[in-house]
Amino acid sequence: MTNGQKKKILLIDDDYDIHDLIRHTLSREFELSYAEYLNEGESLIKKNPFDLLILDETLPDGRGSDLCHKLKNELDFNDLQIIMLTQRKDLKDKLNAFDAGADDYVSKPFEPLELVARINARLRGTTPGHGNILEKYDLKLELTTLSLSILEKEGEDNWQEISLTPIEFKILYQLIKDEGVVKSRQELLESVWGKGQNVIDRTVDQHVSKLRKKLGPSVMTVKSLHKKGYLLAEEM
Repeated sequence: MTNGQKKKILLIDDDYDIHDLIRHTLSREFELSYAEYLNEGESLIKKNPFDLLILDETLPDGRGSDLCHKLKNELDFNDLQIIMLTQRKDLKDKLNAFDAGADDYVSKPFEPLELVARINARLRGTTPGHGNILEKYDLKLELTTLSLSILEKEGEDNWQEISLTPIEFKILYQLIKDEGVVKSRQELLESVWGKGQNVIDRTVDQHVSKLRKKLGPSVMTVKSLHKKGYLLAEEM
């Protein structure tokens, strides 16, 4: 592959060890550029036709997810594939990255070969599978795309995709992850919206109500327990 044919990748990260690792891992196959700050990276993106951006979440001049949102929603760089890097491994952080417009998410420390596989998958327009699917009963959650599918007929591989909002997806994930456990409104508020957010209990009720309707084709539903909260249980 000649230099002219190489895909162009920009790394925005202030960690020189990451720079060295990326250079060692990707320099043969891709044309690489580097930036340590969000402003510097944004300027490079505006001047150069990059194919993919590897973007750290925590940088000296701000959050990578803010730049991701800006690129995808304000500056019309929808074709730019963005992989977020972060040391955080909580699902909430992953979902926030996807909410900002990221196409994929890799936690530090990462295996170089996994990063290469994810880059190649994004540039091919496909999504690699790395255990990001959670299945319970007739429900299948794809954590990479925040999508829900419901098995239409037991014993047959026939799935119906259900459109969920990011908030609905987060609520369902929490209920599936802690199956059989009653989750109070306060627990859902903190796990889905985060601590210190100005969200009222009624907001949780409204999202749960919409989620329950979307689970209509499933054998599972979200049950309300008076003054206790919610749990995922089999529809009677």
